[in-house]
Amino acid sequence: MKNHNFWKIVRYSAIVCLFTSMSAWIGTADAADSFGDPFEGGELQNPNWKWQNEPSTWDIDKTRKGFLSIDSEPNRNVWASDDSHLLYQETEADMFDVETHFFAKWDTTSGVNGLLVKSPTDNNWVTIKFWSRDAANRGHIQYQTRQAGLRPGGDIGWKPEFGETELFFRLKKDGNQYSAWYKTEADGDWLVIHENANFNLTPPLWLGIYAGVAAGSGKLEVEYEYFQDNINVTDVEPEGKIATTWGMVKSRY
Repeated sequence: MKNHNFWKIVRYSAIVCLFTSMSAWIGTADAADSFGDPFEGGELQNPNWKWQNEPSTWDIDKTRKGFLSIDSEPNRNVWASDDSHLLYQETEADMFDVETHFFAKWDTTSGVNGLLVKSPTDNNWVTIKFWSRDAANRGHIQYQTRQAGLRPGGDIGWKPEFGETELFFRLKKDGNQYSAWYKTEADGDWLVIHENANFNLTPPLWLGIYAGVAAGSGKLEVEYEYFQDNINVTDVEPEGKIATTWGMVKSRY
């Protein structure tokens, strides 16, 4: 009888250990699967970030507290090819919903920045682009694939002041359908750029934010406040702070 109870205790302990381990693993997997980053603490907080064409000058918190700042180099366009400073995470997710908030300051005939998801296999992408331009044209928002617009004309008609603007961008993937929105104020409603555009991109995909002076000369400085994952919105703050939906809080100041 004692021997029977002993083995019952052993089996119970083993089951408890197994479920504890599974719970810990699941929690780790959930955290790792988040695309989010608050761009605080002096360094990138999400370990999955990689650079394509890392800019020679960029920082977190130094140029502007609580922002990732990029000083763009010339000839970094996104059109016939993607030569941008792209900060990305690799993913095979069938669905995502991400957003960001940025300030762009420019003095060039052509600069680009925004959200982008691309397939290196296909050499193609979907991007929500802010195209900063000269004083006459000022700039506008475009929703594009490689050398093509997903929305007829590619321009939603919004115009900034020349030289400086603030925007919020949001990009959603649901299978092969892509939707995009923008707003000009944190508490404003999301305005549709395009919804449910069908476009096939072969995984693995690169998802992230970018910046670049598209022209051969000029300046473009872009400051991104956060990269928010709207599906997995809860992330751990820098330096072990309590978990919080920082993106939602920060986007409303």
